[in-house]
Amino acid sequence: MMGQVQGVSTPLITVQTRTRIEKVRIIRIPKIQYRIIRSFTESSLKASYPWRVAQETPVSFIWRKEGKWLLEVYKRFEPVNFEELPVKGIYKIIDTTISPIAVLKSKAGEILFVLLPRSEVAILHTTPKVHLAFTTQAPIAFIPKTPIPFSRPIMVYEVLDTLTEYIELS
Repeated sequence: MMGQVQGVSTPLITVQTRTRIEKVRIIRIPKIQYRIIRSFTESSLKASYPWRVAQETPVSFIWRKEGKWLLEVYKRFEPVNFEELPVKGIYKIIDTTISPIAVLKSKAGEILFVLLPRSEVAILHTTPKVHLAFTTQAPIAFIPKTPIPFSRPIMVYEVLDTLTEYIELS
């Protein structure tokens, strides 16, 4: 019989960091929003796939992965005004009207992206009380509100890094 030998215990190994630790904040989002984000971040970036070709309209560029998501990036938009919060990469939006730079959507849900005044793209997260913007620096991960098999936390930077594979601000 191979495997663990009776009567012999394996010592536990602990890990100590040598750097500062930032706890990741978890945001539970509706299952449909989670599925949109996951499909978007895990879709291949090879140029040969149909969703890697933009369709240009007079007001936007559109990329579409059939049956999964549609990414619409607008040609005209306004940066949002914000207040700094204590956590790096998380900002409170103070505008009452928000002009998104992009929308990632499916038939049942959407995720908005906004531009901060210093040309930094952020994910817009809204609650009944506050609008927050998360940049790549934000220690935030999304998970579904209700369990989905094989789900994993998806970091904000993963979503924003994927967006940069589709657009570049100049």
